[in-house]
Amino acid sequence: MKKVLSGVLFFICLINANWAFAWKCGLKLDEFVMFLPGFAVEQVDGFFTVNVDAWVFEEESRRLAASALASWMEVDLDKLSPEQNATFAERTHYFRTGSESGRCLRVRLADQVFTLPRTTTSGRTHGKLSVGREQVKWQGDTGVGWIGWTLEAPGHPLHGQEGRALVIPAEGVSIVSDIDDTIKISDVRNKKALMRNTFVKPFRAVPGMAEWYQEMARNEHQASFHYLTASPIQLYPALSGFLKEAQFPEGVLHLRESTSWRTLHAKRHASIAHKKNALTRLLTAYPQRKFILVGDSGENDPEIYADIARSYPGRVLAIHIRNVTGENRTAPRYRQTFAGIDSQTWHIRD
Repeated sequence: MKKVLSGVLFFICLINANWAFAWKCGLKLDEFVMFLPGFAVEQVDGFFTVNVDAWVFEEESRRLAASALASWMEVDLDKLSPEQNATFAERTHYFRTGSESGRCLRVRLADQVFTLPRTTTSGRTHGKLSVGREQVKWQGDTGVGWIGWTLEAPGHPLHGQEGRALVIPAEGVSIVSDIDDTIKISDVRNKKALMRNTFVKPFRAVPGMAEWYQEMARNEHQASFHYLTASPIQLYPALSGFLKEAQFPEGVLHLRESTSWRTLHAKRHASIAHKKNALTRLLTAYPQRKFILVGDSGENDPEIYADIARSYPGRVLAIHIRNVTGENRTAPRYRQTFAGIDSQTWHIRD
């Protein structure tokens, strides 16, 4: 009888603890979570530090939001086909949400449950978890794998939603690639064309790039891929779908920390800061790995990559710039940008 009573009391306490957590800062029933892909770093003790990133938001009935977005993007919804209107609605979906601050998420990794810090005013939270090697799902003998976790939210429709982080070997080659106008045709320098290519038209891969990346995946030592873009996190579902459909190697997307449609198109300084910070983070996290940097000449990739190569001598194996501005290697821009950098390191691709 005592055992039965103890079990009942334990169950009641467990329910009360979950209810208290939810009432205090847990996820509400009308709120959603987007887990962004992270990466894991192996420590000297054999455990992995897993970076978990999430965005908490609520879908809001903003009746005028679609029209306001279309006007700001210079898109005339009345002139779009039914298919284009459907694409616009899908791609702008996460811009018509409200970020939720002060929320606490719990995630389960094997038999452990971790509580992430409260979300910020932009609905973002980040945590670092430590797990053993047995939690890694390895991809053959590549040395690369994934560590997965699930959302711990009993009673919520999203209970069990999955997130994951890429496990990258301490040594090997990391390929860091821009997206817009590097592997996806976007026409970034023309705002109207950019908006239509991003929110109205089907995504189009730059011919030959997926095949080249797959070749690097096969030939580079323990290759890992990072897709670095100034696009905001609301575009993560669309961009991850594009990478999969176009058959680019699986990897981590590093998107800009923005949950406001007003900052959809990053200003120059914000784009540069985001890319430099992400590259610095990767180079610091994996001090024994070498890097191949791929971008385009449309904005600031050559200058960013050249600065990184100077800051981390010997770490950058190659810089590849897709030529979208019609400048060849002898252009004043490149002579100045890559001054002092081995000419065999940087390449202009047509």
